[in-house]
Amino acid sequence: MATPPTVLFVAPFGLRQKGTVRARTLPLARELARRGHSVTVLIPPWDSPQDAGHRWDDQGVHVVHVPLAGGPPLVLARLLQEIGRSRPDIVHVVKPRAYAGLVQWWLWQRRGAAHLRLLLDVDDWEQAWAPINGYPWPLARFLAWQEEWGIRHAHGITAASRWLVERISQVAPHLPVCYLPNGVDPPEESTEPVAAGRDVLFFTRFVEVEPAWLAQFWQALRPQAPDTQLLVAGQAVNPAVARRFRERLPLPHDEQEGIQWLGYVDPSTLDRLYRRAGCAIFPAMETPLHQAKCSVRLATTLLQGIPVVASAVGEQAAYGAEGAAWLLPADATPAQFAAAVAQVLQTPERGRILAQRARERLLTRYAWAHLGRRLEEFYGTIQG
Repeated sequence: MATPPTVLFVAPFGLRQKGTVRARTLPLARELARRGHSVTVLIPPWDSPQDAGHRWDDQGVHVVHVPLAGGPPLVLARLLQEIGRSRPDIVHVVKPRAYAGLVQWWLWQRRGAAHLRLLLDVDDWEQAWAPINGYPWPLARFLAWQEEWGIRHAHGITAASRWLVERISQVAPHLPVCYLPNGVDPPEESTEPVAAGRDVLFFTRFVEVEPAWLAQFWQALRPQAPDTQLLVAGQAVNPAVARRFRERLPLPHDEQEGIQWLGYVDPSTLDRLYRRAGCAIFPAMETPLHQAKCSVRLATTLLQGIPVVASAVGEQAAYGAEGAAWLLPADATPAQFAAAVAQVLQTPERGRILAQRARERLLTRYAWAHLGRRLEEFYGTIQG
């Protein structure tokens, strides 16, 4: 039996603030380790400097944080030194940007080792974030170049959404691409759906809809569910985006009663928040930003047994298919969204059916064990 290839993931950032490495890269790495691979996740922790220089084992995965002393050139050099020492068969770059993108560029220029295969993982369309985050033009242009160069210069690509698969086929039509959405871990056997409250939960980065949409939704829902509160949870990548959203919410002060702005929710308190909810909403505009992403938050909310009303945009339509969520067209009005939410709140049996279908679909189609096997098969194709 052939020895499984040694795999090294190169992350663009750390585990604490942003979600990709924690919620996507590590679960895939763990599944590969369970299947006999030697797996390392290499991290430049510029956004979590408290981890710099630390190494640990995570369910069989070697997690390595390089030191940050000396600035970007030395950090990049340390990343490359770690790769040289590890001598992996596969280097899987996570996002074609920042340090990870620079590592990809360097390795591609020096791809003399016949055994090394360089792959890229994309879970977002990074260019869509430039205007939202207010990047200056030179930085936005560099990141756009880095993204498209990265897509063209790899032996294969894993993509978290079907939109990204199609976009990659346009940029690099002859490149092997593996559709690899975000997955879920099976809950404990004793875990039951937790939805028991009357509130409506809205996880947001303040870019899914315009402030006017949320105001109209709330105005339409209040008469139909007068004892319901709207729980707005999450933080923007750029804090100014969240501040502008709240300032532009076209509601008088008395109509904002019942809206709770929770900000960032610590993972340790999520269970308590879920228990307040009778329904969660995932509205989204039909733009590349939302078509490209694959929402881990939507998957985990469905798995927790929270009935979901969502726009059928991008991967939300895939997660919510077959009755796993109440899907509405991308152009559904705020009033139509409110009517659907009110029906879920008023008919608990409908909510239980949604929750059961969601759990069955997720554990069948999106278990990390299944996705890890798909990734392993893709590696075999690339090596072959």
